[in-house]
Amino acid sequence: MLRLTPLFGLFVAALTVAQSEPLPDLPDPLGRAGMIAAVLREADGSEVIVAAGGSNFPDKMPWQGGQRKYHKDILKLARKDGVWSWSKLGELPEGLVGAAFCATPRRDAVVFAGGAAAGGHRAGVWRIGLDGKVSRFGPDLLRPRAYGGFTSTKGHLVILGGTDGPEATETIPTLTSLDLDAPDKAWRTTDADPSFGRIIPLVGAGPNLLLWAGGCSLSAKDGKPFRDYHDNLAFQSSLDAGNRFHGLPHALAGAAGPGVATATHLFFVGGDDGTQYGHPYETHTGLARRIFAIDLESLEVTELGEWPHPVAVAPLLRLGDDLVTVSGEVRPGVRTPKLTRWPIPARYR
Repeated sequence: MLRLTPLFGLFVAALTVAQSEPLPDLPDPLGRAGMIAAVLREADGSEVIVAAGGSNFPDKMPWQGGQRKYHKDILKLARKDGVWSWSKLGELPEGLVGAAFCATPRRDAVVFAGGAAAGGHRAGVWRIGLDGKVSRFGPDLLRPRAYGGFTSTKGHLVILGGTDGPEATETIPTLTSLDLDAPDKAWRTTDADPSFGRIIPLVGAGPNLLLWAGGCSLSAKDGKPFRDYHDNLAFQSSLDAGNRFHGLPHALAGAAGPGVATATHLFFVGGDDGTQYGHPYETHTGLARRIFAIDLESLEVTELGEWPHPVAVAPLLRLGDDLVTVSGEVRPGVRTPKLTRWPIPARYR
């Protein structure tokens, strides 16, 4: 069930947004989709954003024959003397997009697994430190995996769905997890379950709940992957598990995520509702802008207004009491360099 926030609440939120300190654009004027990013803590306790990878089309749009560029630089956004600014920390082993990622439990590094590179999907698992150094982190995934849903919960990186190659016409129907405090242990993987078989679903976790919703299943059409968009929601908790059809107000995939958890809700932003899928890319009017929260107990979905711009396949972070999107896609092939922040209303924190 979708519940709209009262107009007064939206008005107050809009005033608060206007007062938020803006963050500088990504130091790539084209922007990037599918980046790795996390909010980490420096030794002095200050929060910084470490972001890496992503892709864009620097020469031509994909429908014009443009080639995707996979980026590998590692960037840090830090605040010094009251000013936020970017610096380059280092580079990934190769350009990468669509990996699963999370901060370590101590928030001193970013861990990422899998992803898509120019040469195909990857299975490696890596750690990026605050100094920008990249090192191996535990065993590889059991198979290459990109564009899955992911989150961190109870000290584990959890990945579900995704594909094992760029031309795949079916999704990976399992959930797998890695203990971040014991990365030398093997990945734990479930038996096949159709509810896990999605690409770019919405995934998040609360203290006792793992939730995934929307996303796309895949099939073959004229020898090419074809997407079927979903609106159902599935969950597992310490007490129950199940599926809710029409759990979201509409079909949705690729929302900025993973879901940011507060004490009571999971937040997601934007995404692709599939209504323009299959239409000419040139006429696409833009991806979604909705901000919505899912109650961690009732699973009720509440819409909280609109993001300042369309956004999809972007990291969604919590910086202090704000949500932040890091770059992302605004319509097929077109990215934004913006880092946009939005204060979480006090009643939802």
